[in-house]
Amino acid sequence: MEEKEVVKITQHLIQTPSLSGQEKDAAFLIRDLLSEIGTDSVHIDSYGNIITEVKGGGDSTVMLEGHMDHVPPGNETLWDHPPYAAHQTGDKIFGRGAVDMKGALASMISALGHISRKERSISVMGAFVVHEETVEGAAIQRIIEEGRIKPDLVILGEPTHLNSALGHRGRCLLKVILEGRTAHASMPDLGINSIESGAYFIQALHQSPSLLPSHPILGKASITPISMECSPKGLPQLPDTSELIFDRRLILNERESDLLQWVQGIIDALITENRVQAGTVSIQEEELRCWTGKSLTVRDFFPAWITDESSREVSIIKKALSNLDSRCIIWEFSTDGVYTKSRAGIPTVGFGPGDWRLAHQPNEHVAVSELHQATQGYVDIIDHLEDSL
Repeated sequence: MEEKEVVKITQHLIQTPSLSGQEKDAAFLIRDLLSEIGTDSVHIDSYGNIITEVKGGGDSTVMLEGHMDHVPPGNETLWDHPPYAAHQTGDKIFGRGAVDMKGALASMISALGHISRKERSISVMGAFVVHEETVEGAAIQRIIEEGRIKPDLVILGEPTHLNSALGHRGRCLLKVILEGRTAHASMPDLGINSIESGAYFIQALHQSPSLLPSHPILGKASITPISMECSPKGLPQLPDTSELIFDRRLILNERESDLLQWVQGIIDALITENRVQAGTVSIQEEELRCWTGKSLTVRDFFPAWITDESSREVSIIKKALSNLDSRCIIWEFSTDGVYTKSRAGIPTVGFGPGDWRLAHQPNEHVAVSELHQATQGYVDIIDHLEDSL
């Protein structure tokens, strides 16, 4: 595959919208591209994920992993170019998903073409998944567990600006349900307004003895409300039920039971103060429909992870990328590493083109020069791993 092809693939992928649960057209496009470049196998599983392989002569396997879905473009009037036009200006390709992460998919596909051109001692898999933007880790978990695959190393293609990402904080969604007591809106003192209960809860949460530990590498845990719904609503009546969702960022070794106990303690204190009639907290669970019709059922607790910088795998990757002046970083956002490293225990490192700060923004773009460098970087990593795994 010629160097210019990575640009064409990136543009074609951007021009193929693939919102979460709607990745069908992108999956077919990627399948056809992989068939064209001649990997040894490529198929679409029952969830709509793409799995491909360049088979090697030995027992070791490296997986290149990325997601096909992207977030919506948002207000398109804020874009200088249409979000699905894949407009190129100089070294930049603009479009939704350019940096998160269709540029990396294009680089991985191009790299697999180069890797397939000669016999190798290690096998190289590509796993390109659905629904990562909605529930990271869920689709790759199905590939690895249902396919009974255990690669020796996973390379995540999320944007790193060509650095090596060694981990990030985890994430969980806490669902808090607060119950009040209805009354006529003209006589609010006769009831307990669950909206006000939610406000009291948020205030108490920030004032409580903090269960927000810090980690020397990952930084500090955090919690913030991201959603609130109440019922009944739109009537001259106090709502008696409010549901709040909190995004809680995790550091290593935090336990669900400790988080739930902490939050329930705050609720119980508000009950004692007659701010709340009753209340519960739980980890949110959700079911997501895949484009194939199959569903992913997920419990929204995604642990933090770190790959040791002194590990053999990281040392090899640093050597492979030495010409890029690549350094080791920690991501601020969450990735499929919450499953591959934290749950499955597979050494996992991130490497991909693009500035992650542009992800999900209007005028998202990726540098053409980084697409080429990432393509070569994936090939160089495989070359350096050949004699080591």
